[in-house]
Amino acid sequence: MLLSETHIKFTLTMKFNPHNRKLLMLSAIETYYAAIGMVPDDSRRADQVKARNAIAVALIQWADNQQEVAEVLGRDRSTVAHMTINHDDNLKFWKGYESLYEKAKLIVDNRLSATSKADRLANLTNQIYILEQECAVLRNELDSIPYPQTEDK
Repeated sequence: MLLSETHIKFTLTMKFNPHNRKLLMLSAIETYYAAIGMVPDDSRRADQVKARNAIAVALIQWADNQQEVAEVLGRDRSTVAHMTINHDDNLKFWKGYESLYEKAKLIVDNRLSATSKADRLANLTNQIYILEQECAVLRNELDSIPYPQTEDK
């Protein structure tokens, strides 16, 4: 079953490529820090750690894995795992974290949702095309089945 050239071009232009996602994540991080009025640094000051945790957890749902988030934040994967594990407690007990997380989530979701929808559309288009091709093959097979001749008595 060969894919048409038009179908392949459409799929390639619609497909959500990991490099594009990484660029969108970096853009979301930049927008987030500008929105909260903070310049990110590698310090362990509470305000920096809190802001970094909030953006990491907001990004994780859009990433393929924790390593992807770790790379865009310049952190170790195990640090991102730790941020994710402690998220619920941070929401409850870390003053100011919930507000930062809500801002981060809003910015990240806004930036990445359109691309995710394009990816979903490309996947569904592929599935539809493959199913249409399978239907055509089955129709041809059915049409080629000889019908038994009945004898008139």
